[in-house]
Amino acid sequence: MCAAVVGIHGIGQHKKTSSTLEESWRLAILRSVEPFNDAQQISTLKMAFYGNLFSRPNGRLGPMSEETPLSADEEIFIEDVLSSDILQGVDVDENSARELGLPAIPGKVARLLVRVDRLFGRNAGKYLLYILRQVYRYLTDKDLSKEIRNTVAATISPDTKIILAHSLGSVVAYDMAQRGELFPDSITSEMRRQIILFGSPLSWHTVLRMLGHGTEILDLQDVWHNLYDSADAVTGGQELKVGAVQNTKVRNGLRDPHAAIMYLRQPAMGSLLTSHAGK
Repeated sequence: MCAAVVGIHGIGQHKKTSSTLEESWRLAILRSVEPFNDAQQISTLKMAFYGNLFSRPNGRLGPMSEETPLSADEEIFIEDVLSSDILQGVDVDENSARELGLPAIPGKVARLLVRVDRLFGRNAGKYLLYILRQVYRYLTDKDLSKEIRNTVAATISPDTKIILAHSLGSVVAYDMAQRGELFPDSITSEMRRQIILFGSPLSWHTVLRMLGHGTEILDLQDVWHNLYDSADAVTGGQELKVGAVQNTKVRNGLRDPHAAIMYLRQPAMGSLLTSHAGK
């Protein structure tokens, strides 16, 4: 039996199209499954594309400049996220914070971002800030989040066997699962779709807490999988400690450890895809 695969992309895809993303993800997947001689099991890949929302005239979830000031609520959110234990004990001084080059960022947030740079490399803090601001918009703009979820739901078909969710897409997938939008009542537990998260900011406790859901849906065995890279600042270099999620650590290289393509190329991804394709 062949598997229909649905991809849920992350942020920053507003200049791309569903077809370009589908093609780049498909080629990466073919590379990951090649060692298993089972590429025929992966029949189709369809992207749940919501990148068009990034370029809305009203600016919702749109591109932001580093000069765009944080709102008071955003500042509280970023501080809460980055108060994680993983950043505790990382030394930083005022000069380092100023050298970060983010004039619109309050001093406390800037110092936290320098800690991110110290752990994950130069400019990791800026990158993480950009992604966390987009995650915050998804979490707080109810109309927008509903529209994104509707887009994903419309992409999923009865023959969908595997859902691949990267970065913000993993937040969307988790949110939909908790709302009962990924597992219709008509689907038995044996037929539940496999969810593969990668590069997920759900590893930050604040993001999970703000979704306002419990973790019971994640107690399903052999359904939820998570790939993370210890050098990926978006994940905090951490596994996802929720329910029965099965975590796999990978190494994407230092150039861009958060890149979807790097995760999709991993042999561990190929193993998951081929092992679940025929179920």
